Amino acid sequence: MTQILVQLRALDAMIAEGAILDSLDLFFDEDCVFTEVADGSSRRSRAEQHAHLSGFFASLKGFNGATLHSFAAGEDTTFSEWTFDMTAGDGSAILWNEILVRKWSNEKVIEEKFYTA
Repeated sequence: MTQILVQLRALDAMIAEGAILDSLDLFFDEDCVFTEVADGSSRRSRAEQHAHLSGFFASLKGFNGATLHSFAAGEDTTFSEWTFDMTAGDGSAILWNEILVRKWSNEKVIEEKFYTA
């Protein structure tokens, strides 16, 4: 198993457990760029992403789970396909389907793109 695949599997395991914020410090470079492909918005550091996600999670009534459907690893790029099951602050259900494309360097993610449906 390649090192990038080992890193991906460990990162995806943390996400599946709901430890998304904790995974940032372990797997993401401090200057990682996070891009929302749908609207082109981006965050230019791990700290910005942490603040963004902290605000998002605080707005939820519940994080009910995450299902990893598939994953793949190449030389410096990985892909993970997820469905996130959450409850919004107003009690409505959120099923969020997302593909995460990550570029890696020195065993850290240096770029992450979010493709959502």
